[in-house]
Amino acid sequence: MSKAELAVLERRLRPIYDSLDSHNYKKALTECDKVLKKHPATVAAKVLKALGLIRLDRLAEAMDILDVLDVKGARHDELTLQAFVHCYRDSNQHKRVIYLYERAIEVDPSEQNMTQLFMAYSREKMYKEQQKIAMRLFKDVGSTTYYYWSVMSLFLQAREDKELGKKMLLPLAEKMCKTQIEKTNYTEGSSAELELELLILDGQEKWKECAEFVDKPRAIGLPVAPHNLVEKGMEYYMKDGQYNLAYELAVGVVETMPDNWNLWRILVASTIRIIEKMAPSQNKEYQEGALLLVEKLSELIEKVQQKSEFKIRGPYLASFLTLKVFGESAAKVPGLEDLTPHFGDIVERMLVYVRNFYKKPICFTDLHMYFGELNEEQKQQFLKGLTSWMNDISSEEQVEGDESKVWAILLTERCRRALGDYEKKTSEDHRSLFQQFIAQIAAKGRSEHAQGVLCNFAISHLWDAYRKENDLEKFYEMILLLEFVATSNKTDPLCKLALVRAYSSLCITGRITALWKVLDIKSVQNDTLGYLTFPVYETSGRFNLAIINCSQLSIMYDQSEKEIQDSIAQAYRQGKFTAIPPMTAASLKLRLSVQKTAAEVMNRYLSSLFVLEDLDQTTVTLWGDDDPIDWSKLVDNRDFSVLPYTETPEYEKLLDDMKKRTFQELIDISELRSTMCRALGAVGRVTMDNMDPRLARVQLKMTVIEFKKHLEYCCKEYPSFLIPSKLAQSPAPQHLSQWVHSGGPQMVLEYLEAAVKLVEILDSGEHPDVELVGTRTEMAKKLIKLIEIQPKRNENEPLPPFWIVDPIIKSSRALQTIAAIQIVLQFIEKLVMKLVKNVPTTAPGFGKPKGKKEKKVAEEAVAKALEECKAVIFLEHIRSKHVELRYAGNFLHTHFRQMMAYEDKNVPEKVGEGLGKAQVVLQEMAPTIESRLQVSFLNAFEDMHTTIKSRF
Repeated sequence: MSKAELAVLERRLRPIYDSLDSHNYKKALTECDKVLKKHPATVAAKVLKALGLIRLDRLAEAMDILDVLDVKGARHDELTLQAFVHCYRDSNQHKRVIYLYERAIEVDPSEQNMTQLFMAYSREKMYKEQQKIAMRLFKDVGSTTYYYWSVMSLFLQAREDKELGKKMLLPLAEKMCKTQIEKTNYTEGSSAELELELLILDGQEKWKECAEFVDKPRAIGLPVAPHNLVEKGMEYYMKDGQYNLAYELAVGVVETMPDNWNLWRILVASTIRIIEKMAPSQNKEYQEGALLLVEKLSELIEKVQQKSEFKIRGPYLASFLTLKVFGESAAKVPGLEDLTPHFGDIVERMLVYVRNFYKKPICFTDLHMYFGELNEEQKQQFLKGLTSWMNDISSEEQVEGDESKVWAILLTERCRRALGDYEKKTSEDHRSLFQQFIAQIAAKGRSEHAQGVLCNFAISHLWDAYRKENDLEKFYEMILLLEFVATSNKTDPLCKLALVRAYSSLCITGRITALWKVLDIKSVQNDTLGYLTFPVYETSGRFNLAIINCSQLSIMYDQSEKEIQDSIAQAYRQGKFTAIPPMTAASLKLRLSVQKTAAEVMNRYLSSLFVLEDLDQTTVTLWGDDDPIDWSKLVDNRDFSVLPYTETPEYEKLLDDMKKRTFQELIDISELRSTMCRALGAVGRVTMDNMDPRLARVQLKMTVIEFKKHLEYCCKEYPSFLIPSKLAQSPAPQHLSQWVHSGGPQMVLEYLEAAVKLVEILDSGEHPDVELVGTRTEMAKKLIKLIEIQPKRNENEPLPPFWIVDPIIKSSRALQTIAAIQIVLQFIEKLVMKLVKNVPTTAPGFGKPKGKKEKKVAEEAVAKALEECKAVIFLEHIRSKHVELRYAGNFLHTHFRQMMAYEDKNVPEKVGEGLGKAQVVLQEMAPTIESRLQVSFLNAFEDMHTTIKSRF
């Protein structure tokens, strides 16, 4: 197509583009119809119409259009191809972009089309095909840029297959790179060849060559700051075992960059490696050499410390690092068993560090890294010195606006807690300390940052009581204190994040939404912080909000990956090869994020159960992508450091265990939802005209077996007595144990297995019996058990605080079960209607109907056949079961009203006892917070009531 023709086409399509860009998709469809009415052969308009349909969630209609147009031998202009790409990306069919351009280059092997195919391969990590198309571009166009694309593709293949990469791919890439540079030399003003050379050498672990490479004058062309280039060279020398050279370089520059922590790390590491390398000799000369190195290191650290005068932290931390590294070393040098004469006493050094850097919030983190080097005696000595220092600070006169004392108190108490001193104190001591912290928080003129950190530490003992003793009164006190601080604190995020975590255990969705907005969580942060809120909307029965939340997450992942891919494409074009591997890794990490997969599965699951009306669309949504999810490859991107903690080393073990267990639970509950969706969708696919009947039946059997197998696994792995983790850093509870032992998934499974048998019966030409799906009485008994959500109370005893949370979760899961059964019953009805032709009747036979009149006659014949065969009895029985589902929904709503009429309070009545004036602060907050909680619980029940009315 000529440029003039393209310009005319673009002018015609401009109103469509404008409507799509402004998210007015219905208007876009209208504009498409206008263009097609005048120019019916305009393929671009048809594709844009498909794009509008996709964005209106009418995927089936869109695919009907695209499947006709995107065929072998079709020639499309650039505008049309880009419209196809948008369609496939928006519908998550990225591999079809590859097929699109593979067909495009068959009819038009232009540079533009081949480049687009290269980028499509890049997105799907198809590096071998990427390499081939790059070489074809090089041969056809002659640009060395494409040659280096091919070499980079080899490098990426080597990263995937390390064994083959080491043996063949990387040596080949190195040879290709050198050959081309010899022919064309380095491109002036470009670092492409330099970056690629260093990447390949690094990939082969040729550390000596890497070090020499960055030491050459031309290395200045690499996109690295000069001082970072020096560090890079030292790191390569360390990897190559050239410790003496690394040591000399580090000694030479550490004085000029004393706060560069990497230099201190290399200096200390090279020193110990030199000593270890000399160790086998065990002679006097070795001992003298080792002693000399230690003395030199000690003198250098002392010299830099004196120059810095406590303005920077690096030289002082270097002493701690040295003691730690020497303590871990296997080389034991006679005369160096005690390093105190060289580096000073570690406790005294730590106390000096405290006195000079305690005002920096990072001070505790610095010290905490080296607490493991202290023995019990040293710990007590440090705590004693800390107390003495704290007394001196307390006696100093307070200057208005100076918060030095606050940071001193915080540091002291955090160290005591981390060193185990806190656990030795009584509950009265803990209460007294909590009271003091509240006083500090409420002090006049307290900065928001200090207030947030004080509050975060103050609530730690309350959370301990909740975790260890299930003390709900202290848990509520914690919420009140956090709300008190969050109300006045506009900038510090710690209290708000802790509140989100606390409320996620109570299904307080309204407040969580408000806090999330105030925190201004960036979209990409939802990948790492989404675990704080992810299942809360679903467990509280607020299904529409859950769908919106999951849809937003999915959009975020798609947009982030698109931006990364655009950046990768730009890096290829600009020859910035060192940027490609990390961006590729980030793209893969996003794609394999467990949070992303869980959100997509939840979206499919809830949309199918509670939003979609059309059974065909429900079938497509339930089935999802044809490629099954590889659960074993998912990665954990959750950021558990967002809520800081000050605990003993044993807490780390609890954290590690929690991370592993919650990661597996998120995978397991998502896989349970996914296998249920696939099994439900497989029932619907049996009735679809465009499905291969044999394949549909095989898929039905297989998916039901997969669902059953995974359900049995979950029942075994998550016993009924299992309770969610109560660590402050834990994610929002999934309540998988409660779900799989509620009987709900088992009911869904029974009807799925009945559907499998029903297909076999109808295929064999027999009549289904009502016993296949059980009687209404049997169904009613199981539903009654499912909707028994009212809490059990002991006679003359009030219900415990927050008693209403468990009924809300049970109600949500009960509604999900009822909705799933409703869908499978509808599919069963459709199965009977579809396959009843196999059942002998007195109705006349018909061939394939032609026209509306014959189709109507055929439909009437089928209806008559149903009246005359036993299948109608089965259908009536299935339809009667829908009545039981409606009854169950209505009974559930009755339970809602009854529970909301309970006089039992949802919050503890005793608040702040033994806290003196602090009690007043907490009691003033209590009515407002109690009202918020009540509103949130009411909203959950109202949303579920709306669902019952609309769906059942």
